[in-house]
Amino acid sequence: MRFVSPALKQIVFPILSRSGYLRYTAGAGPAVVTYHGVFPAGYEVKNVALDGNLVHAASLRRQLQLLKKRYHIISPEDFLRWSEGGLSLPPRSILLTCDDALRNTLTEMVPILQELGLSCLFFATGASAGETPSVLWYEELYLMLLDASEPITLSLPEAGVSLGPVTSNGKHSCWWNLVERLSQFDRELRRGFLDQIRDQLGLSEDWAARLVQNSTMACRFLTLDRTGLRQLAAAGMSIGAHSLSHPILACAPEELARREIFESRGILEKSLGQTVWAFGYPFGNAATVTGRDLRLAEQAGFRCAFMNTGGGFGAKINRFAVPRVHVTADMSLFEFEAHISGFYRSLRKRLLGGDELEAVVGA
Repeated sequence: MRFVSPALKQIVFPILSRSGYLRYTAGAGPAVVTYHGVFPAGYEVKNVALDGNLVHAASLRRQLQLLKKRYHIISPEDFLRWSEGGLSLPPRSILLTCDDALRNTLTEMVPILQELGLSCLFFATGASAGETPSVLWYEELYLMLLDASEPITLSLPEAGVSLGPVTSNGKHSCWWNLVERLSQFDRELRRGFLDQIRDQLGLSEDWAARLVQNSTMACRFLTLDRTGLRQLAAAGMSIGAHSLSHPILACAPEELARREIFESRGILEKSLGQTVWAFGYPFGNAATVTGRDLRLAEQAGFRCAFMNTGGGFGAKINRFAVPRVHVTADMSLFEFEAHISGFYRSLRKRLLGGDELEAVVGA
């Protein structure tokens, strides 16, 4: 697939988009789009793997303008009513969602949504129900690894971790290995392991303070607190749960996964004073979510739950494994529409075979 990507992006997608082929051949819907935030003005990308899930404000505006012009953007509540059989939707309907509830969603994303008269379903972790903003633990971990002197060696016997020596080329795989290992533990134990990692990397105790002291960095990396979350809701946006602390649920023992899913709903409902009906699986792909987690989301009282992959028109929609188009920083406008229309997913399936969500939904 990587050998044909340049031709697809630069030739095929533009031709299909401009001709109208993509929207007129789109399959059954609705389709769901997911963002992970918007780069604050003045932020310089530190690392493609770390920052690639966010988009620039100009790209977001162009994408939403295209959707308004060629498709029909629906509210989260209309999607819920449709999913439960209580509403028929117009052809080519699209739901907007956004994961993580970073501070930039309120400062950078919401103004664009309001300018265009659109609503969005935002998924927040339990941390956003508190009074103090925080950094998502797996992003903090990545930042620590980027700042550490090389080679890196780490030893956390209680977590079964022994890594190193690690140099620049191995930092990403080292990070993911740690994310998998630490997802087995609750947020308090995980916090202790992160402190040990910081010490072993030779970083100071106040290393993370720069994320608060620098307003641009804070806007990029801090999550919303309770006040910000309420402002998001007051702006006409819907709020869903994104677990308590964003672990890989598939790596968590069942009782921990249950707490992460069940308690996230309760803590957000108490903070907001309103019903939280949607759940967004952390990371949300076939490698990080199991059939067990789908069942737990339903048992927790959520009325639907969302994956982070496999989306676009024509995708099969399971109410507790709703597929989504994951928008990335490097996605051109034409590539964006190819994903929305379902053309990209269909092409990928023909070339590579299989459906990445089938194993989860069927488990």
